[in-house]
Amino acid sequence: MQVMELHYRSIKKIPELCVPAGNFKILKYAVEYGADAVYAGGSMFNLRTLQDNFTVAELESAVNYTHEMKKKFYLTLNAIISENEIDDFLSYLEKIKNIRFDAIIASDPGAIKIIKNILPGKRIHISTQASISNHEAVNFWGSLGASRVNIARELGLDEINKICSKSDIEIEVFVHGALCISYSGRCMLSKYLSNRDANKGECSHTCRWKYYLMEEKRPNTFFPVDQDRRGTYIYNSRDLCLIDRLDEIADSGVDSIKIEGRMKTENYVSSVTWAYRQALDLIKQGKYSNAKKALLLKELDKTTHRTFTSGFMFNKSRKSPELADNDNVGYIKKYRFAGTVTGFSEQHDGPVILARNQVKINDILDILQPGKNPVKFKLVKMVNAKSGQPADVCNTNDSFIICGLGKINDMSLVKVKL
Repeated sequence: MQVMELHYRSIKKIPELCVPAGNFKILKYAVEYGADAVYAGGSMFNLRTLQDNFTVAELESAVNYTHEMKKKFYLTLNAIISENEIDDFLSYLEKIKNIRFDAIIASDPGAIKIIKNILPGKRIHISTQASISNHEAVNFWGSLGASRVNIARELGLDEINKICSKSDIEIEVFVHGALCISYSGRCMLSKYLSNRDANKGECSHTCRWKYYLMEEKRPNTFFPVDQDRRGTYIYNSRDLCLIDRLDEIADSGVDSIKIEGRMKTENYVSSVTWAYRQALDLIKQGKYSNAKKALLLKELDKTTHRTFTSGFMFNKSRKSPELADNDNVGYIKKYRFAGTVTGFSEQHDGPVILARNQVKINDILDILQPGKNPVKFKLVKMVNAKSGQPADVCNTNDSFIICGLGKINDMSLVKVKL
C-alpha cells in the first residue's frame, strides 16, 4: 500500500504557484525563488494603486523577462470601473494592448466586456472580488469566456472539492497572506473612514488601525477594547497560512494556489515563495511529511506576519475562535530584514550587502538562497564597503561586506534573528 500511495502522489497534478509582484525588482525575486506565474498591476485600475506598480514600459519589459524565464505574467485590472472612468479605461487598454500578458485578472463585468473587445483572445481570470462561491457561478463566468476563477476565501475544503469536480474552467485559491474582514475583499470601511476606496485600489487598511471606545459625555476619555501590549485590534484578522494543509488542497484538483502580498517587500515575497515552492515539489515527490511541514512553517514564521490561521477552509464553523478572536493578532516579528547582495569581495571572501536595517557584529545571520536550504552565519567580522575599514555596526542604506562567508547567490536574502 505504501508503494502505491507514493506512486499516486508522484503523478498527481501539482497546482501552479502564483506570486505577487509590487514592482520589477520584486518580480525578479519571485521568479528566482520558484514562482510559476506572477501577478502585478499597472499604474491604473487595479486594487493596489498605492504600491509602486509598473509603468507601461515597465510592464512590457517585465513580461518579456518573465517569458524569458519560462514563467507567466498576469496583469491585474480588477478595480470596479465607474461610469466616468470608462474613457480612461479604454485609453489605458489601448496603451497596453500589444503587451503579451498571459492573462488579465478582472472582476467588473463591464470592464471584462471592454477587455475582450480591445484584447480579443486574451485569457481572462476572474478576481476574488467577484465572490464566486459555487460551481454554477464558476461555469457562468466560463460561459462568458473566462479561463480561470479565483474562488471566495470563505469556502471550506469540501465545497472546493465539489466546485473543482463540477467546473469547466480552472480554479484558483488563496493559500497565504492577509485576510480581509469583509466578504472576499468587497469592503467599504476604508472609504467610509478615510475616503479611500478599497474597490478602486486605494485601501488605507482601516481594519488594521487601533481603535478605542469613547463615551459621548466624556469626549476626551478613551477606553481600550480587548487591548494587548501591542494595541487594540477589534477589526484585525489573522494571516492566512495553509502550508501544512497544502497536500489536501492539491488533492482537491485546484489549478493554481495564490499568495497575497503585492505591497510586501522582496524579503517577504521571496521567503513565502521559497516555502510554497518547496512544499509543492515535496508533494510531487510524495515526500511531504509532517516533519517537512513543520520545517516550512518555521521558515514562514521568520517573515513579519500576524498570527496564522487556516481561515475558513479548514474551520468547520464560521464562529470558530480562530476566526472571531482578535486578541494578540498584531504583527509578529522574529527576524529583521538585513539586506540584499550587490557584489562580492575577493579580498574579504564575502558578499557585499546593501543594508535594509541595522546590522551589528555578533548578529546571527539567516541567509536564504533560491532553491537551497537556509544557512546561519555568526557575523564576527564585517567591513564597510565604502571606506574599507572594519565596522561594528552598519546602518540602513550602508553597504558592508560579510567577511569569510564565501560566495552566495546574487539573489540571496540576509536576515537577522531578533
